[in-house]
Amino acid sequence: MLMNDMGDGSRERLSSRTWWNAAMFAGILSAMVALGGVAATVLPGSDIAMRVVSAALAVVGATGAWAALRSYRNRGGKLLALALTCALGSTAALVALRSVA
Repeated sequence: MLMNDMGDGSRERLSSRTWWNAAMFAGILSAMVALGGVAATVLPGSDIAMRVVSAALAVVGATGAWAALRSYRNRGGKLLALALTCALGSTAALVALRSVA
């Protein structure tokens, strides 16, 4: 039988790994949205309205990346929820805009 709770802090390590994985998921997804928004804003070939919306999504993505970093450091559930909301919401908005355009 496998014994996980041997008094060596396995629950603490599991909690730390869970926070790390959740924060990294939100942070990487937010950073990808932020970089995609910046690229869509700067690269030629888009109209002004699309550039403005892409810039707004880049700001939301940057906010999500910041919240992911802060949530990992502070172990804050509200900040992690904000990071995941920014990451998933801006990704969904970016996909919807790309399919319409």
